[in-house]
Amino acid sequence: MLLDFALPAHDRKIIPEGRLSGPMPWIIAIMLFLTSLVAAAGLTLAQAAQQGGQDLSRQITVQIIEADPTQRAASRAAVVRNLRKFKGVISVDPVTDSDVRQLLEPVLGADILNGDIPIPALIDVRFDTPPTPATLGRLRNVLGPVAPDIRLDPHSNWMAPFYQLMNMLLLLAGAMFLLLLVATCAVVVLAVRSTLNTHRATIEIMHLMGGTDVQAARLFQRRVALDALLGGCVGFGAAAITIVTLDKGFVAAQPGLLSGDALSVSGWVILALIPLAVTALAMLMARFTVISALKKML
Repeated sequence: MLLDFALPAHDRKIIPEGRLSGPMPWIIAIMLFLTSLVAAAGLTLAQAAQQGGQDLSRQITVQIIEADPTQRAASRAAVVRNLRKFKGVISVDPVTDSDVRQLLEPVLGADILNGDIPIPALIDVRFDTPPTPATLGRLRNVLGPVAPDIRLDPHSNWMAPFYQLMNMLLLLAGAMFLLLLVATCAVVVLAVRSTLNTHRATIEIMHLMGGTDVQAARLFQRRVALDALLGGCVGFGAAAITIVTLDKGFVAAQPGLLSGDALSVSGWVILALIPLAVTALAMLMARFTVISALKKML
C-alpha cells in the first residue's frame, strides 16, 4: 500500500525513530497548531456569515417619524395591527421609547435626547422568507395610509458591507491555510533530505543486498508518519484548548453578531481530520522525495 507503514521490527531498526525527541515533530506541532486555529477561525466565520445572513435577510425595521408623541403612539399601534395581518410576517416586535433612547444616547448624547427632538417609533419585523423588493413595495402601500411618514429598512442592506468583509476574511483564512500546508510540506522535504543524507551509507548497503527504492521509501514514510502524527496530535490538542478558551470568552463578552456562534460539531470533526490529512500528505511527500533523491543518487 502507498501509505503503509506497518513494517517488521527488524526493518524499523534500520532508520531509528526519534518519536518526539527530534525537531521535526515539534515543528509540525507548531504548524498544526497554527493551521487548526486558522481553520477554526474560517469555519466559525463561515458559520456566522451563513446563519447571520439568513437571519438578517428575513428582518426589517419599520420607522415611524412623527413629532407628536400621541399621534406617533397611535400610528405605531395601527402599523403593528396591519403588520400582523400582512402575509409572510411571522413576528412583530415594537421597540419601546425607552429602548430607542438607549440606542440613540451613545450617538446623540443624553442632553440632546432630553430636549424637544422627536424620537422615531421603531418596530422589528421578521418574515418567514427574505422579503423581495416587490413584497416591500406592497407593504409600503398597505402602511402608507396609516402612517405617511414611514420608512422600511431591510437589515440586509446595512449589513452588506459587514458580510463582504467576512467573505474577504474567509478568503484570507483559506489562503493562510494553504500556505501553512505548503510550509509543512517544505519542512517534511527538508527533514527527509537531511535524514537521507545521514543514512546514505545504510541505503547503499540496502541496494547492494537487493533492496529497492520503494523499500527504502517505506522506511522514511514510517518515520515521517509517526513524527507527523505525534506532532499533529500535540498541535491539535493545544489548538483545541485555545479554541475552547476563546469560545468561552466570546460567550462571556456577548459580542453581538458572533454571540453563540461557537464551533459546531461538524467543525470539530473537520479539525480532527486535519492531523490525519497532514500525516497522509507528509507520507506522500516523504515517498516522493526519497524516490526522486535515490534516482539521482544511485
